[in-house]
Amino acid sequence: MSLQEMEALRARFRARAIEDLDPIRTWLATGERASDAIERMIHNLAGAAGTFGYPDLHQAASRVDDALCAGSVPDASDGRALIAAIVALPR
Repeated sequence: MSLQEMEALRARFRARAIEDLDPIRTWLATGERASDAIERMIHNLAGAAGTFGYPDLHQAASRVDDALCAGSVPDASDGRALIAAIVALPR
């Protein structure tokens, strides 16, 4: 894969993460258990962020994903860290 192709994939990942921001914010504001769609969204963010070189987003999404996998609601600080990591992505 060329560098140009890899950067195109990274750009698609960033765009998708930014699209996911509003649904994630809305869910976090409710304090309720995540829907299956939100759980998939968070899980995919955690995995892909590491692959595409966004360690802060990977760590934040992984903490939230771990809480969801344990059947609990993530800590508010982990939710804030996830939002901040998405917002910090290059546009």
